[in-house]
Amino acid sequence: MTSAAFASARAAQRARLIKTVQTGRNRLGLDEDTYRDILAAHSGGKRSAKDLDVFELEAVVKHLRKAGFTPTKPTSAAPRERRTLDTSAEASKARALWLWLHQVGIVRDPSEAALAAFVRRTNGVDDLRWARRKDWTIEGLKAWAARQLPAKIEERLPRYKAAGKLHPLATVGTLAARLRPTLNPTTFDALQAVSDYLDGLDKAMAEAG
Repeated sequence: MTSAAFASARAAQRARLIKTVQTGRNRLGLDEDTYRDILAAHSGGKRSAKDLDVFELEAVVKHLRKAGFTPTKPTSAAPRERRTLDTSAEASKARALWLWLHQVGIVRDPSEAALAAFVRRTNGVDDLRWARRKDWTIEGLKAWAARQLPAKIEERLPRYKAAGKLHPLATVGTLAARLRPTLNPTTFDALQAVSDYLDGLDKAMAEAG
């Protein structure tokens, strides 16, 4: 996907989410202050839906769903494509990596169709089933992740520092070097170790209340 196509798809996704948020507000009968407070609570203080990014809008939709709002699909929505999954070891590894990248906020669409689009760029075919070099897809995903992960991880660090779980001067690089000392701290494996470590901190903090 070209950068222009990606930007266009993301803008369309954001527009749909804003419409869903506004529909949820109306169906739940939220007054102005309550609605703005919900937006602010899931966006670091922003009080207008047009100012929220995709992830913040998704968090608001999730909140509205918990409050009783059930979004409905447009009647014209096309049925999802059904694909026979390649269950080979390499294909399963690529798919697991794709889903993990969605979990950490790098991949926006975790569907098999979206993965197939990535496979097309790395292997020239439309599905993992037909890829002769599935390792190219795996390495392509890792290279993409290695470029994106530092910023994603950096966004998380202030929370742990404020909670006293990390040294105030801790950085993505120092954490990677400590957790995987034999690896270059900019590699995917080192950065994944940092992300997993922070997930462990999240779990411990949640259990501690």
